Amino acid sequence: MPTTTGMKGGGYYDANSRVQRLTSEALIPWMEEAITDLPEPSPDQQSWNFLDIGTSEGANSINTMNHLIEFVRRKSELPVWALFDDLPTNDFNQMFLNLFPKSAPALSGTAVYSAAIGGSAFGRLVPPKTLHLATTYNAIGFYESKPSATLPNFVIPMIPNPNAPREGVHVSPSELIPFQKQSYQDLYQFYAARAQELVPGGKLLVQVYGKTETQSTGHGIMDVLSDAFLDFVEEDILPRSFYENFIFPAYYRDLDELTAPLQNESELSTAYRIEHTQAYDTRAPFDDDFASTGDRKTWAQSYTSFLRAFTEPVVAEALPDELIEKQLVDKIYQRIEQLLAENPERYEFHFISIAALLTRL
Repeated sequence: MPTTTGMKGGGYYDANSRVQRLTSEALIPWMEEAITDLPEPSPDQQSWNFLDIGTSEGANSINTMNHLIEFVRRKSELPVWALFDDLPTNDFNQMFLNLFPKSAPALSGTAVYSAAIGGSAFGRLVPPKTLHLATTYNAIGFYESKPSATLPNFVIPMIPNPNAPREGVHVSPSELIPFQKQSYQDLYQFYAARAQELVPGGKLLVQVYGKTETQSTGHGIMDVLSDAFLDFVEEDILPRSFYENFIFPAYYRDLDELTAPLQNESELSTAYRIEHTQAYDTRAPFDDDFASTGDRKTWAQSYTSFLRAFTEPVVAEALPDELIEKQLVDKIYQRIEQLLAENPERYEFHFISIAALLTRL
């Protein structure tokens, strides 16, 4: 079973993922380079085949795909298959509405055809040697399956933020080992699946939230989620067992971890050439607005909506049914908004991305 059912639907994720779009747009030069270097499709292929993995509701993915179409049209008028993948539980209705707003196609150009695929990023999605380019943004940060391990004193497999300490909150390096192993195995499966799907000379552009030596994307966002849970535990609204058993199913890799399977596994080291790697920090629009206006309330509302867009499905799935009926999900995010407004410095956020551009050999 996948560790998440997807992002919050109904247009919510699209409306609250501006920072994710900025992280993908930072790689536009890589997209252009990838398209420029692509070999022409073989005679038995009558189209360019592009796949975006982890599409969610689609607005950001469509933006990326339009850039790719723009670049490929400089070299060829062959038809383009624009393929969009996410879990079968994803809100594909919203994605198709985004693809055809007011019945007009959102993808630019002529001879462009779109299709959706329901499937895991960590398995095969298309027939062998059919893809010319595959992209993914953030999707592979989620685990394929939950490791059989516990973290009773924090909500996610990472060392807690040293700038936001709370009594009793801690994770030991040894506790992280099974999660690190699962992360490595997931990444290996992802690269292996794409190696089978890409044509020789095809490109794979990978971006995912991550960490550097000093900062992690989990800093701030996971601190406030943990604090809201613990506040409710102390108020006897949530049982302590909920906090001890809850694990947000994501992992923040560094660049070395992103490329480790490519270097350590002979099957992958002979399948890919690494063209570029990079770690970078994307400034969140709500942080820019806050710096300009100093409006804590608006900042806390926007920050909470951003966080809720990708955490609510996991939180709601973990809560007992009787607590769901008491609107506890709403109350958790109301508490998060309150905590953010009261102490912005404690929950400072940096969207750290790690990325790689690979060529299929």
